[in-house]
Amino acid sequence: MTKVNPSLAERFKLATAKLSRITKLSDAVQGSSNISQVFKVAPLSTSEQNRMSQILDSHCTEEQETTTDLRMLSDLTAEIKAINSQAAILHGERIKQAQEILKKYRDGAFTAWLIAAYGNRQTPYNFLQYYELHRAIPQTLSCKLDEMPRQLAYTLASRNGSIEQKVELIKNYKGQSKDDVLSAIRSTFPLSLEDKRAHDPIRQIIETLRRVEKQITSKTFSTSEEQKEALQKILYSMQQSIL
Repeated sequence: MTKVNPSLAERFKLATAKLSRITKLSDAVQGSSNISQVFKVAPLSTSEQNRMSQILDSHCTEEQETTTDLRMLSDLTAEIKAINSQAAILHGERIKQAQEILKKYRDGAFTAWLIAAYGNRQTPYNFLQYYELHRAIPQTLSCKLDEMPRQLAYTLASRNGSIEQKVELIKNYKGQSKDDVLSAIRSTFPLSLEDKRAHDPIRQIIETLRRVEKQITSKTFSTSEEQKEALQKILYSMQQSIL
């Protein structure tokens, strides 16, 4: 009988065990009739339920019965929200670990890694701040935070302020409109002067116009008569608006 190299045998054993774990997890997800066995699923809020109902009611025929479809669609939507929430936490956890590793290196290492891993900085920072907020709040409020639309949760997580105030905002969330919640977040956690400058829309417009001016005045710039007329109309309209 051919002898098997012990190191190869050990590696084969580890690979087999890893494959078995992956297969079990896959079976758990695919074989489960209820994904709540894998993820923590929070029911939709009343406003979200109403939105699902409106979608069906506005697209059904008179003879269609939507009760069963509404229940199934609501369950699927809640499961998708749970998957997205868990994914954000898993991302954030790994980004935090990478941040700890890169603290030993010179400034800019973490940002360079974020861009290498995600292609931008904003997306991973959203994940990181969401993860840190999730860890900071009482566990009993985790589901409540998961109910919030992602933009609201990311905005709340990104603001500087006491965790107690953030907890109160999460507690008071009952499916209010996005504008109402954003207004509450902005009034409770106003931006610093430096952040306001960074988010100044007029400043951003000026910077955009300077880039446009640079393109127009370059030697390689050329337009057709029709394009030139369109540009002149836009410039005239802008000029009239700011006079």
